[in-house]
Amino acid sequence: MPENAGEMVAGGLSADPASVGALRYDTGDSDRRALIRETFYNDVTDEVTAEAAVSLLSADAPAGVASEPITVTAERYGSIPHSYVVCTRDNAIRPALQRLMIREIDAISARPTTVVEMDSSHSPFLSRPAALADVIQVTHRAIDRPHQSRTAGV
Repeated sequence: MPENAGEMVAGGLSADPASVGALRYDTGDSDRRALIRETFYNDVTDEVTAEAAVSLLSADAPAGVASEPITVTAERYGSIPHSYVVCTRDNAIRPALQRLMIREIDAISARPTTVVEMDSSHSPFLSRPAALADVIQVTHRAIDRPHQSRTAGV
């Protein structure tokens, strides 16, 4: 999609997902390993953590999640409070695509999405765990107090 221009997932794959039925990563290839790190963990400054995260990736991640349609209804998902953390440095799901997903969910939701933006890669749980914990707390408060602002930045 145009909203995901600049994503780096495809460049890190070592096989065509349509041929192998999976998102295949070769973490043993040093060039691909560096690209995988830039894709998912570009702001993880601790070398040991970043390398461990790359090493934990499955060689064949399910490809269907990205290609299967997901039906969201106002009666089901749209009726519950929901939130989204936009990771502004995400090279896997670009911020424009994240915001499109939020707009699409809000189009059928009874309540708007509580949105918090973080200056982070795809993996704030590794790069900024304390800030992410704060985001979760802020989001929880915003859902509990719907009259307050639905958007915040961290």
